[in-house]
Amino acid sequence: MQALLSLGNAFNSVMGIFGSTIIVPIVIFIISMCMRVGVKKSFQGAIYMAVGLTLFNAVLGILMSAITPYVTAMASNVGISLPYIDIGWQGASVVVYSNTLGYIYLVLGLGLNLLLFALNLVDTFQPTDIWNYYQFVFWAVIVQFTTGSFALGVAAAVVCNLVVLLIADIIAPSLQEFNGYDNLTLTSVPQGGAPFAMIVRWIVVKLKIKTKPVSAESLQERFGFWGEPLSIGLIVGLLITLLGSTQGLGEVATWAGIISTAITIAGVMVIYPSVSGLFVKGLIPLSQSMQARAREGKSNRKFFHVAMDPAVFFGNGDNMAAALILIPIVFFTSIIMPGNKILMLADIPAMAFMTAGLICVFRGDILLTIISGTVWFNIANILNSDVCAAFTKAAESAGVSNQMESVANAFSQGLGIASWTVGTNPVLYLVYKAFSAEGMMRVVGIILVLAVYGLIYISFRKNKKKWWMAAGASEEYLQERGYIE
Repeated sequence: MQALLSLGNAFNSVMGIFGSTIIVPIVIFIISMCMRVGVKKSFQGAIYMAVGLTLFNAVLGILMSAITPYVTAMASNVGISLPYIDIGWQGASVVVYSNTLGYIYLVLGLGLNLLLFALNLVDTFQPTDIWNYYQFVFWAVIVQFTTGSFALGVAAAVVCNLVVLLIADIIAPSLQEFNGYDNLTLTSVPQGGAPFAMIVRWIVVKLKIKTKPVSAESLQERFGFWGEPLSIGLIVGLLITLLGSTQGLGEVATWAGIISTAITIAGVMVIYPSVSGLFVKGLIPLSQSMQARAREGKSNRKFFHVAMDPAVFFGNGDNMAAALILIPIVFFTSIIMPGNKILMLADIPAMAFMTAGLICVFRGDILLTIISGTVWFNIANILNSDVCAAFTKAAESAGVSNQMESVANAFSQGLGIASWTVGTNPVLYLVYKAFSAEGMMRVVGIILVLAVYGLIYISFRKNKKKWWMAAGASEEYLQERGYIE
């Protein structure tokens, strides 16, 4: 146990020092070398990826810095008091990595994925996204805190990890087709919306509901300049900033802020997709080598999906447009939604992360993403509200208030806290409820969760084409990329 704890603590320290922009390229370089890409191409690919990730994060920082003050102001202007304040994903990460279970699972999760991957039981290679383990270990830590059982917490973490890997395998082709990235997938919280999107898509198909897909491209064709990503960003940016500035519209400085922020958001809509070109260059050598080895029969695996940080996926123009429109919609609907106790705040500017798992299933349909996202996130808020009391106590126990001013402010006002992006995952919420139940209900709940997982896993492994297409991948793409004959 002590060895696992020390190793996990070392992993966490290294990630905290170097960050994903250095760790991920290093891992990709190692994978590329193992795949015999060659030193020169492996190094070039790693550098391109490092630069791409750095620019992704830089543009993301600009967007978040621009939007956050206006979202905070929206909450203040509404004047509605809810018992739990969203303090962002940072709070969840601090709680998880302040807990012994969080450290240890960095090692256990790495070993589990490497074992499953080596045995061809999963096709997703997750260590490239190891920092984001906290996003599903969060639920295991809450299980441990609720039940007082470290063993149950570890078991819950394993089950959550298995669920995450299964979803990652299912949505990989649709993510790749939609975003234009070969061999990538998603193992962080945005993927949690994909199962709901698959259900909605299935209903639309079964009921033969005729929908005309609304994408950024179709809007541009119909409305010309006003349908371009630049204009969409400007219009939605103006809407968000106006809603956050209602009390100062008579001041010139307020309008200066509104206009400059809207222009900033418009600029991000234009620049962010362009940054992806560097990232793609970083993946080309590895992707080409993997495909060549598969064609020549030199690899014992047909599929290879590399898990990547969600920032890589959210810059698509369709996704950005849907996310920006959803920010005010979800914010205001959550306020009037019965059962919701969370005031969305710190994480709502990260909406573009959360919609990445929805829009790929809908093949870029902005309208379906907005409708489904409104329903999904409000349901998720209600379920997340059930976890907030335990999360608040876990944060108090971990001393998060000493590390985050927002938590200290919430506690000083007698309010609890929530992590919107991390807690907004109804799929993993069900795992948490099963493991944290009492008596025989816990046994029954765990058996049901494992049974459902097992049935879906077996069905997917037997008929991958059906599941991939249900998740939004086209048959043409699957054939072109060699997923199916």
